[in-house]
Amino acid sequence: MFEKKLLENLKPEEEVLALVRRTPVVSILPALLSAFFIIAPFFFLYVLLKWGAPGGLIFALSLAFGVFLGIRTLWLHNLNAFIITAERVIDVDQKGLFHKVVSEAAFGKIQDVSYSVKGIFPTVFQFGTVIIQTAGSNVNLELSGVRSPQKVQDLIVKLQDQASQAQMDKLSADELLAMVKKIKAGIGEEQFRRMVARRTDKSKEA
Repeated sequence: MFEKKLLENLKPEEEVLALVRRTPVVSILPALLSAFFIIAPFFFLYVLLKWGAPGGLIFALSLAFGVFLGIRTLWLHNLNAFIITAERVIDVDQKGLFHKVVSEAAFGKIQDVSYSVKGIFPTVFQFGTVIIQTAGSNVNLELSGVRSPQKVQDLIVKLQDQASQAQMDKLSADELLAMVKKIKAGIGEEQFRRMVARRTDKSKEA
């Protein structure tokens, strides 16, 4: 369900090369807090029932808050992601249950890719923040809590290099075509055909 919702951000026939989510480690604390508010009322059920209506209200509110917190934790964990395709990086930033910001960076516009690992906990469990800086924009793409951030950085840099090479090849082909058209216009249609025919004959003789 969550993956399908993330893939709504893709263009038709766009291929996903990697889907990068936060490591579950960063969601442990809110998950434990959710479990506490769900389980704790049952330990005090007898006392709460003796309190009558106020006790029942406390029981219900604790359960409701625990369930809400659990759903929110699950929602944010699964819907915060980098979607890496053959063309671009899409940053889906789910800030709340009803607040989402989607940004993107084409490989040709990526200026720098870096990552940071701060603190004992991230160092021990090997997760950090991947930062993508784009040309001509003050907004960076960031995803925190990424497992093995160096691997994500390496993948994006590799795809960026491939996109740059493909762009250069395309420009070279376009430039060659423009040169041929210029020669054809300069010497005339008939002369151009004769030149091509002579070149073809020489190739066959060789």
